[in-house]
Amino acid sequence: MAAQAQRHCDWRQVLTAALLIFAIAVAIAAWTVLCIFLADKFPSEEPKYSVAVAAVAGLDPARDLSDRGRPTISPVFNVTVHIDNRRNAYNRACAPDLSTAEVSYGDAFLGRGTLPKVCAGKRREAEGVAKAWGQDVVMPWFLRDQLAGQLAVGEAAVDVQVRLDPSSLLVCKAKIGGGLSRCREPESAW
Repeated sequence: MAAQAQRHCDWRQVLTAALLIFAIAVAIAAWTVLCIFLADKFPSEEPKYSVAVAAVAGLDPARDLSDRGRPTISPVFNVTVHIDNRRNAYNRACAPDLSTAEVSYGDAFLGRGTLPKVCAGKRREAEGVAKAWGQDVVMPWFLRDQLAGQLAVGEAAVDVQVRLDPSSLLVCKAKIGGGLSRCREPESAW
């Protein structure tokens, strides 16, 4: 009788331990599903910035870039700055007033413009356009020839730096006449 009671008691302990393990596994699974659900419903990723150079004037390969009688150029760029804040449910993302977009090619400055204040709300996108221009810009002939060749075949890309505030700089490479190109923060010099 004592042996039967002992087996009965062992069976209860095993059943209790199994139920406890099962309950813990269900709780962990439920917690994981809840965390995944909440991360999807309330994401908090940083906004992503992109630029596009939709239009350019003053960089005609035959007239502006290849004419050896013109030592300077005066280009004008329409630089679209796009803010993708769809993965942030808590904060809006803004490019404040007086943010700037600076365009260069091969380390040669081509133009700078001011971006109007642009804000993407929580889980939203927004974009603004800066007109970046340069007046009587001196560009080395080898770069002018290179840019003229790339423009002629539709493959020219420029570097765009977007300064959102004194401590926030974004670096972008945008194809002229192409779509949006993702920006990144510059790597530290150290």
